[in-house]
Amino acid sequence: MKKACDACRRRKIKCDGKHPCTHCKLVALSCTYLAIPQRKGRKGEKANVISALRAAQARDASYSAQPDVLINLERTGEFIPKAGLLPSEMIDACTEFFFTRLLSTLPILDRQKFEENISRMNDSIQSYCLVASLCAFVIIQTGGIKLPLPVADVSQLKADLSHGRALLDEVLAARRQLDILAEPTFESVTMSFFLYCCHVGLGSQRQGWFFLREATTLYSTRPLKPDDKSEEAIYVESLWQNLYWVLLVSERSHAIRRYRPITLQITPDTPELKENISGTTGLKYLVELFRPFDDTFMALWNKADALCLPPSLVGLEQKVLAAIPASATDLSDDQVANLRVSQQWLRTMSWRLATSLGFLSSSSVNDCMTFRYPLQISKDLTVSTFKIPQQSMEVHGIGLTEKVYDVACTLTDVISCIPSIELNSSSFELGPGDYLNYFFSLIYRLRGGKTRFLPLLLKIVGQTLPALITPITQHLQIPAGISESGTSVAGSSLDYDETMFGFHDTEMSLWLEKGRISTDVRDRVERRPDMQTT
Repeated sequence: MKKACDACRRRKIKCDGKHPCTHCKLVALSCTYLAIPQRKGRKGEKANVISALRAAQARDASYSAQPDVLINLERTGEFIPKAGLLPSEMIDACTEFFFTRLLSTLPILDRQKFEENISRMNDSIQSYCLVASLCAFVIIQTGGIKLPLPVADVSQLKADLSHGRALLDEVLAARRQLDILAEPTFESVTMSFFLYCCHVGLGSQRQGWFFLREATTLYSTRPLKPDDKSEEAIYVESLWQNLYWVLLVSERSHAIRRYRPITLQITPDTPELKENISGTTGLKYLVELFRPFDDTFMALWNKADALCLPPSLVGLEQKVLAAIPASATDLSDDQVANLRVSQQWLRTMSWRLATSLGFLSSSSVNDCMTFRYPLQISKDLTVSTFKIPQQSMEVHGIGLTEKVYDVACTLTDVISCIPSIELNSSSFELGPGDYLNYFFSLIYRLRGGKTRFLPLLLKIVGQTLPALITPITQHLQIPAGISESGTSVAGSSLDYDETMFGFHDTEMSLWLEKGRISTDVRDRVERRPDMQTT
């Protein structure tokens, strides 16, 4: 008696009984005769049976070695990796870069455990998402990564910003197959954090904030595990604890920059930072920098509370200065770049709060309560970063460039209120104009600075200090095309699209005014001569 093959039986079509049969040949299916004949046919939806059969056979051992031949998101709703998007060469290059350059700042992964996730990519969507999100983060953070591929393959596969966007879309598509509301795992929380970093690196601040809040919420709902004294359990728990502090620092930094609330608090039950993982030394100093910026500061910063006394801000300034001791010599250049820029940026944020509350006075015994204090901050930032290699600063992505931009904006406002004779340097030390030139040069060289921040800073200087536009552009050797207001014109090397990084008109206005001294404070300074004197 003629017997139908498994595929024809499933598709409800007539089979010729050959091996392989004609129908399986036409649609490139494996022709098998394993099913036991039943009296009644299978019930259910008949559509997309071929796709379901291909997906089922792809998971078989005979297809496990060819994941790149599959397509993405067929009608069955089952995720299948996109062909050629994440080759092994890219995974190896991004993994090596993360564990050699970024682990000192983000000590949240163990290489051996991460390589186990790489080996499970074809069997676990969660492992695939974690690996793809790390690769997307590395590519977007660095603006591109060199792959160890032959020259002939480089033209076909470019690990640049556009490829990072494609990887980000791939992760978001794969995550739809996961139950985000299920019990949080270390991989799911880490994946959400990487998605936050990717969106911020691309300028999508609102989407980035969503994934950061998702990561903090997932961490907060992590169930407490029973005490396990094994060596592996203790090590995994130390990774969880490091992830907590990375999330806390990221949340507070983003909240200050975007005027957002914070959720993670430091309490007596907060896990201690473990130092048995490489890179925790730099993270320890970074935590000490952001530790004082708690709910009390954020309530004042977001204007939810106005009750504050000058001594509290003086104490905050002292804590920021003491967070990184001068004896900290066991830090790499990558760590020093992040710590020193963050330190001077937080000092600037504290001074801005004092400015908005009207606490500044030239007669104050505390330098941080004087109007000229940003000059000292600018000097400290210039001295501490002047000898740091550019690669060590670029490894931290566009977030570090933004912090330098904030300090430069504040310095511009202060310079506009002091006599022009003080701008020039003396024979013994640099002057405010030199610091501003240095910040312009730094922003011009760092990734994202030329296209995103430099035009904005030129516009601010053009509005407040128009006489400095020509010297600055000559110092940077910018080609002709910069108008007197500091904005770029057609044909200039500084042409940029305001929507390129997700900016809209309201966001651009925020960027231009972000960190500026408010008009009422500026008027108060001009009315009080004592605030303009040394």
